[in-house]
Amino acid sequence: MEDEGIARRYLYLDFPLDWNLKLNFSVLPERPTPCIINRQKEWMRLLDLEGETVPVIVKSAGNIENPRLLVEIPKEMEKNWKRIERVILDIHGLRDVSDLYEFMERDSVLRGIKEKLYGFGGAGLMAVSVYEGVVKSIIQQQISLKVAENITANVVERYGNRVKFLGNTIYGFPNPEVLSKLDILDLRKCGLSTRKSEYIKELSIEVCKGFDLEDLRNKENDEIIEVLTSFRGVGKWSAELVMVATIGRNVIPADDLGVRKAISYFYFDNELQPPERIRNFAERKFGRFLRDCLVYLLMAYRMNI
Repeated sequence: MEDEGIARRYLYLDFPLDWNLKLNFSVLPERPTPCIINRQKEWMRLLDLEGETVPVIVKSAGNIENPRLLVEIPKEMEKNWKRIERVILDIHGLRDVSDLYEFMERDSVLRGIKEKLYGFGGAGLMAVSVYEGVVKSIIQQQISLKVAENITANVVERYGNRVKFLGNTIYGFPNPEVLSKLDILDLRKCGLSTRKSEYIKELSIEVCKGFDLEDLRNKENDEIIEVLTSFRGVGKWSAELVMVATIGRNVIPADDLGVRKAISYFYFDNELQPPERIRNFAERKFGRFLRDCLVYLLMAYRMNI
């Protein structure tokens, strides 16, 4: 695409943002999951806006205290700017976190983490659509996050949409119509187990039949868990992961080993605690800031802070 076909919009933020630190939360930046981050610290992915595919590139054009993000999209997609802006803000957790920082100041552990991760902002999301989030939660079951991200990238590279935009190959997450038609062996070649391949294919078929996963955003937490766990291969852990990392609910996937390790390290002298104790502690300790605090603790644990 030529430059005259490019729309460049700025996002001006009125709170501190360390863009490089934000991107460091990515476990596998160099491969499309479908988000991909190049060496110039540009974040890229395809967005599917009701059938319209939009390549998006986001880069920093300011500094930590006066942050400004430059967003590049095809000029003909400017009509969708408000929706694109909302996705960018949500997926990166770009919002004023002054209340969160005030809360973190009152806890010695969180205070130290906040100082080290100043400018990180709020918790973001791992997926744009609920369908993407559920598929990713199935992939992540009982394996390390890095292995899961590599498998996700394999699926994206093989079956996701892709376009060339400003010299970059930009990917989108595969749609259910594509994954529903694959043989189990096709998914197995991406690194998935037979069972996980079956779960993803069955989920995709149900979505193609008309099951509206996006409607879960309008439901209460208990109902979301009930609906999601009705799908074969989706248990409570997967449902809670979707709730916290895709729908943005203030819950904790306490059965997650990484979550247990992080909280146990910082609050229980590194003695691994059982899921229910982690759940009760976190809900009582962090309250309405649970999701944000969880992300800060996970990142601090990952970075050996």
